[in-house]
Amino acid sequence: MNLSMYEQLEKVDKEKTRAKKIALLREYAQSAPMKIILDLTFNPKWIWLLPAGVPPYSPAAKEADVHHVLKHDARRLQYFINTPEGKAMKTLRRETMFIEMLESVDRFDAKLLVSIKDKKMPFKSITKKLVQEALPEATEGW
Repeated sequence: MNLSMYEQLEKVDKEKTRAKKIALLREYAQSAPMKIILDLTFNPKWIWLLPAGVPPYSPAAKEADVHHVLKHDARRLQYFINTPEGKAMKTLRRETMFIEMLESVDRFDAKLLVSIKDKKMPFKSITKKLVQEALPEATEGW
């Protein structure tokens, strides 16, 4: 089954034991997009170059088959943070591009992006500590 990024994290959050949460996180983090999402959420070196809060956007239709879009476009997130690519972009262009991305991804993935932009994971049990425990090699230096 092709789960969206949000659905994958929701599945981790619903697991009853820490061990199962860690195992599932490890499974999902074998894909680069999940590692990117977790890194941008918890790694303090990344600063989002977007205003806090929810920007004005129109979520994708419920029936739209866009579960894969964020996975495919995760590399574009570099334009919204303090990378050379992000810093080089004009503010209006960056904000417009972020809204376009929110409108192109699954409606729940859009909520996920808005949350992580503000450095908040929408799932209470998925913490920085849990991610560091599940992915020690990927989180070294956090």
